[in-house]
Amino acid sequence: MKSYVKGLVVAVQFLAIFTAVMFGISDVWAKEKGGALEKQIQGTWTLVSIFVEKEGEKIDVFGANPRGSMILTPNGRFSVIMMKSSLPKFAATSRIKGTTEENQAVVQGSLAWFGSYKIANAKENMVVFNIEGSTFPNWDGEEQKLFMNVTGDEMKVINPAAAIGGKGYPTWKRVK
Repeated sequence: MKSYVKGLVVAVQFLAIFTAVMFGISDVWAKEKGGALEKQIQGTWTLVSIFVEKEGEKIDVFGANPRGSMILTPNGRFSVIMMKSSLPKFAATSRIKGTTEENQAVVQGSLAWFGSYKIANAKENMVVFNIEGSTFPNWDGEEQKLFMNVTGDEMKVINPAAAIGGKGYPTWKRVK
């Protein structure tokens, strides 16, 4: 009877250790798999191209050779800047003394926004940007759902709610 109890205790201990190890391994695996999108999108990106599809029309919002930067930090912060390749220089030496035409060209030729982000649905590659501030003030305090797909050093994004309406399709390249 004593050896039976001893054997039972050893079996229970083995089962407890086996269960702990298996849950530990599966937890690590789940975190790695679940965090794949988060790790893929983190970093600094440069804008390659962007167009908007609106009412059946394809629009190069920032021209043929847009410039831009997107930074996605590991702690869930983001910053995005997009602009035309050539914005007009101001005749005045002060940015607050731009003419109406100069100011209009810069406002229509650039867009910036920042805030926090989180992975909303890794299976669908959905990332939610919580916008704290934007040069397009209508976005201030808004939530933006983006779909991000990374292949190698390229990220293709779908923004179902572009700033001019329609869907935005920016493509980014990782900065090394």
